[in-house]
Amino acid sequence: MLTKAKCKGWRVVVFNSRGCGYSPVTTPQFYSASFLGDTCEVVQHVGARYPEANLYAVGWSLGANILVRYLGQESHNCPLSGSVSLCNPFNLVIADEDFHKGFNNVYDKALARALCKIFQKHALLFEDMEGEFNIPLAANAKSVRDFDEGLTRVSSGFKSVDEYYSNSSSSDSIKLAANDPIAPCRAIPREDIKENPNCMLIVTPKGGHLRWVAGAEAPLGSPWTDPVVMNFLEHLERCASKTAGFSCDSEAAQHSSEGLRPMDV
Repeated sequence: MLTKAKCKGWRVVVFNSRGCGYSPVTTPQFYSASFLGDTCEVVQHVGARYPEANLYAVGWSLGANILVRYLGQESHNCPLSGSVSLCNPFNLVIADEDFHKGFNNVYDKALARALCKIFQKHALLFEDMEGEFNIPLAANAKSVRDFDEGLTRVSSGFKSVDEYYSNSSSSDSIKLAANDPIAPCRAIPREDIKENPNCMLIVTPKGGHLRWVAGAEAPLGSPWTDPVVMNFLEHLERCASKTAGFSCDSEAAQHSSEGLRPMDV
């Protein structure tokens, strides 16, 4: 998507959460679904550097959850002119329940190994941590829930993992697949999205988690959703340049959200 956006003349900023994409962790604070500080900082920095530009954001998976929570926190004062949320898990309590069912365990274990790998690179930052931290559990986590129990929920100030999941869930989204093992379809807050004129929901019957592989660039190229997302953002930019606001897009989104149905591909 970055390449497609640059080819269309867009300035692109890539924000990797702490420890992801080889970005360093310099304080004992990992990225999490509840932590919005870095997102706020990035948006403020980009906005200050390009004060005349309209800002748009795209988030994937847990990043989509963080993005939508940021939108909700900023509400009418949000500096973004539009956003796209892909494969958002919405309700982290439900996502956690489904994570432990059948083949989904494979994804759970893989993500747990990835978290442990990031943690091991920065383990010295977490030595002699006081409070309820369970560093051995986090360092040897066999599931995402183990890692969140040992580290994430404590650093986020929650008494339990379920409290952390419940309070860190988002409520709106743009696009996900009905057979997504990580972002379950049953967690979609359909009525909330339908009633919000600034939201539009697209659910595809297939695609798994971030695997919308089809079209001319399949199977190794970009997913077919990349140009769809770019077309949507370009539409928002055209409307923003005409109206200097979001009213054009609100009316379009409200019209599109009536009678929501999965999109067959």
